[in-house]
Amino acid sequence: MNLFRILLQSAKAKITPIITKVRLYTKPSFLLTRATELIKTFFTKTLNVKPRHKDDYYSIGRWLVSRKLAFAVVLVIGVLSVAFLINSWSGLFPGRNTDGIKTYKYNSILLKFAKGPVRIKGKSGYLAYEGEVSKGSCNGPGTLMNPSGIVVYQGNFAKSMYENTGTQYYPDGTLFYQGTFHENLHSGTGKLYRQNGSLEYEGEFALDMKEGQGTLFDMGHNAVFTGQFSLDDIKYSDFIDKKASEVAGAYNGTRTIYESYGERARYMADIDAMTLEYFDEESIDSEASVEAVYVLKNSFPTATGRITTFEELSRLLGQPIYVGSSYASLPEILCVNKLNANSDKIVLNGPADIDMSSLFTEYCEVTNYDMSYEVYLHTYHKDGILYTFVTDPGVNTFYFYFIMAENLADIE
Repeated sequence: MNLFRILLQSAKAKITPIITKVRLYTKPSFLLTRATELIKTFFTKTLNVKPRHKDDYYSIGRWLVSRKLAFAVVLVIGVLSVAFLINSWSGLFPGRNTDGIKTYKYNSILLKFAKGPVRIKGKSGYLAYEGEVSKGSCNGPGTLMNPSGIVVYQGNFAKSMYENTGTQYYPDGTLFYQGTFHENLHSGTGKLYRQNGSLEYEGEFALDMKEGQGTLFDMGHNAVFTGQFSLDDIKYSDFIDKKASEVAGAYNGTRTIYESYGERARYMADIDAMTLEYFDEESIDSEASVEAVYVLKNSFPTATGRITTFEELSRLLGQPIYVGSSYASLPEILCVNKLNANSDKIVLNGPADIDMSSLFTEYCEVTNYDMSYEVYLHTYHKDGILYTFVTDPGVNTFYFYFIMAENLADIE
């Protein structure tokens, strides 16, 4: 027994240091320290680029380049490239996507070579796009989302732009537009919605603007006007010289007709317009025609947006052919009074005196109005049309404007 105990103690004395060393060498902290030292030693030797012998150089033409320096540069570039690739491809591990769809960061190099359905993360890491890609762009059906996870657009893409049919949403997710697109812009036919969800317009579009045949709707989804649009607005000049019945047929909203000694003004509240109608006494057809259109808006549509100043109008329409005061006509008096009624400040010289009686719900007879009421006018002439803007003297903006054909102005 004593001999056995002695042998056991002897074996234990020899094995214990080995076990201790194994435990030490397998500790994570030791392994990390040792790995750090090895890496540090490796890079210290590698980056010690100071040459000591002529064989430590590469000869490139007339230049001598340190071998260690060249190796260090290649090594650093290689490490950075691998790190960038791994960092830019979050879909490197297929097990993360149970549905088989890979996920990429928005700036991933590998995304340029992807084809088919993918997911793309935005700069802050949110899911920005899910859909088809090819040739380094979003091509085909897909869904675009904002950082809050709300869908911004759902439909077809071409070269990462909205193309063909799709649906666009407001930032809060409310429906904005349904229809066709071209290079991110509304183009073709579609429906435009207000942010409260009501349908605003249905018809033709071009370059993100209402352009062509279309229909306007009020807040109750009732069609109030069907006709031609241009530059994102009703083409009011189309009313000129049309029969009064044609205008009445195109407009289905709230209206009021004012008559005074042969003059007739038709106010159409839902499209901010008023027409002046006259009868051609020499014509067998005694139906009234439109002589002028008054637009109760303080901006004018152009291809680049709405303009409000006379400098902008002069660049668009040329220099005015008349600037000065004039006594207001019946339609101008009616426009001035309506603007004053809907404004919290005085417009022009304030409301004008007018006497009238309502014979029917939509019909008023004007018996008298202030014919000495003055307005200040800027009149322009372009392409056979006269554009007159009503304002105050010395003011650079206008309150409303009216349009009439040059030949009709000559009749007066």
